[in-house]
Amino acid sequence: MFLTGRNQMILDHSLVDTMRMFQKMGYGGMELSIVRGLTSVLALDYLDDYVIREVNEVSEELNFPVTALACHQNYVTDELTFQAQKRLLTSARKYHTDIVIMSTFIPYEIRENTPEVYDKLVERTGELCKAAEYQGVKLAIEVEPNQLFHNLNIFFDVAEKVNSPALKLNFDVGHMYLSEVDLEQAIDRAKDFIVYSHIDNMCMGEHCHKLPWEGEIDLKAVYRKLKETCYDGPVSLDIYLQDYEKVAPKCLEYVNREVFGQL
Repeated sequence: MFLTGRNQMILDHSLVDTMRMFQKMGYGGMELSIVRGLTSVLALDYLDDYVIREVNEVSEELNFPVTALACHQNYVTDELTFQAQKRLLTSARKYHTDIVIMSTFIPYEIRENTPEVYDKLVERTGELCKAAEYQGVKLAIEVEPNQLFHNLNIFFDVAEKVNSPALKLNFDVGHMYLSEVDLEQAIDRAKDFIVYSHIDNMCMGEHCHKLPWEGEIDLKAVYRKLKETCYDGPVSLDIYLQDYEKVAPKCLEYVNREVFGQL
């Protein structure tokens, strides 16, 4: 396994400068998000061919891959986001990756009051999966507390209804801990779907992305289980409340020494 950076929280550098910064720190690649910070603003120019060419040139120069594309926004009822997700799936192979990570950003409670939203979730996820199949890429859903995909049961229910080989799972350790509690059991249940991972730490009952050495999760045990069971690829550092650029070097050193170095 190797740690990758996420550009979403780096707002003071261009995309290629962010790549150079992460590569200099020692990261093994970058998950490229079209979401700008903790907003609903989408950098749609990242899906334009001239940007893709420039990123690919730097990627080749640095031997620094784009390991996944991502857009954590509401594709279920927001038409702009839904169309952007379709473009994201089309752009993945251009970026030389086959992983596109998505979540819904719609509170789960909405399903209780407006059940048609869940039907829309199934419908649109199915449409995106068809597009993913056509492009030969994987749509990696991220289970997250309080969203429509708020636990594995919901994910499996949608997966059964959609019935697509393209529908996969991004195993975000912190989110999965809050939704499933037993992470090793969650890995066993989801092993056929896991194609990517986010690393962070959390405390039960508190949806707060903590630094890897904080929180309650035994990350070494989780990633040993992942490696032994189903996954041994790139893992993106997923933190929001900290200065990402400032803490990234220490996170890389810690994860390599205390987590990946112990597997």
